[in-house]
Amino acid sequence: MDPVEAGLLLDFYGNLLTDRSRLLLDLHYSEDMTLSEIADNEGISRQAVHDSIRRGASQLLCFEEKLGLVARFKEHKRAISDAISLLESGKTRDAETIMKNLYERL
Repeated sequence: MDPVEAGLLLDFYGNLLTDRSRLLLDLHYSEDMTLSEIADNEGISRQAVHDSIRRGASQLLCFEEKLGLVARFKEHKRAISDAISLLESGKTRDAETIMKNLYERL
């Protein structure tokens, strides 16, 4: 899993995981620690770290598949970015249309 994607998934769904699973995922993806480093710091086996990260990542993907909050966030971010670009280029009406459409989808 891409670290940026993992970070977004953790931001949106991390509180749905156990504290331990969230910690291990955060250390691996956000702090960029290796499985061995995490195992040494946490006093558990490398295999236990691997299994926990794999299970937690799978849960995060399952949450996203069912709820789609990250996809929706990305869509909104893209629409806002497009509107800003249009505003900067003087196309106010087009930007207004994008923002109205975004607002209606909320």
